[in-house]
Amino acid sequence: MGTALKVEELVKWYGKEVLALDKVSFDVEEGDFVVIMGPSGCGKSTLLKCITGILPWNEGDIYIREKSMKGVPAYKRDIALMPERYALFPHMRVFDNVAFGLRMRRERESEIKKKVGDALKMVGLEGFEKRWPGELSGGQRQRVSIARAIIVNPAILLLDEPLSHVDYRLQRKMMDDFRDLQKELGNTWILTTHVQEHGLSMARTLVVMSNAVIEQIGTSGEIYNNPKTVFTARFVGDINLINGYVVSQKKRDCVVKTELGELVGTYPGDADLKEQKIAYGVRPDKIQIMKDSDAFDNTIKAELISYYFFGEVIEYLFMTKGNIELKVRAEPAIYEKGKTYTLGWNAEHGNIMDKPSMAKGVKIEDIIYGR
Repeated sequence: MGTALKVEELVKWYGKEVLALDKVSFDVEEGDFVVIMGPSGCGKSTLLKCITGILPWNEGDIYIREKSMKGVPAYKRDIALMPERYALFPHMRVFDNVAFGLRMRRERESEIKKKVGDALKMVGLEGFEKRWPGELSGGQRQRVSIARAIIVNPAILLLDEPLSHVDYRLQRKMMDDFRDLQKELGNTWILTTHVQEHGLSMARTLVVMSNAVIEQIGTSGEIYNNPKTVFTARFVGDINLINGYVVSQKKRDCVVKTELGELVGTYPGDADLKEQKIAYGVRPDKIQIMKDSDAFDNTIKAELISYYFFGEVIEYLFMTKGNIELKVRAEPAIYEKGKTYTLGWNAEHGNIMDKPSMAKGVKIEDIIYGR
């Protein structure tokens, strides 16, 4: 299919003090739906602005369909950007907002009329042509912004936090709409978000960022089930984390000495970790409250101290003898607070991470305990 976008060792400074992008590199295949996910201030919006040509960068390069973008102005990059706050022209009706890009290209009015109609139909806004932006809801303004972006048929569509200003129910619907629309159009979409649900639900390729660097790239399942850094493990989903060190290793299978005793887990890398300090993690949904007939690679005893109701699941909070809290998510059942239960999980669900973050100067113990 070819490469739609290549970002190579990109560095961006704001002045001399703020490093916004620290040698960021990744490739995007034609027709992919990429979600760049990370906390506010991690560099994801800066990255999009560099790709579009709104911001210059200091080092590295950006290639669109194998052509370097150094010195190429934004209007020649075959890219459309949907900004976070939609940026509709308040003095233009919906039709003219959507038609703006085509008129800048000096297309014929007969073609513009047809394309605007098709674009509004695609986003579910037929009949809204004569409305003013002020007469639209937040979700409708968002759809107009999308129509304006897709009507020019860009090679790459960039969406910067597109769901941050609509309510939760509309977010859920728009996630479905985005997936369907991207599939129908077949072009390349790159979307940024700080909300893990958005990234996990929409991305075919997920890019996790923090502190100006890329932490991990993969599918949602790969990143959730096999996080490579402690930051990724904490940011993508919830996880129980414990300090430890590796006492033995056979390929990717490791035995780890922890405050809970020896635990077995899986390491996604190729390094020799013996005697090395690591973080051991297990997702709350991978731990089971054991029955007598169950058998797991890892078992511990812990006292149930609290629980929280989340509809279809309950989050149980357990305390071990070493005063380590463990979260367990399971279907509702009757368990008694103050009673001790046996918890179990298999080695494949024990995540072993030797890096706290891809960013410099971060220690494992600091990021585990949130310092």
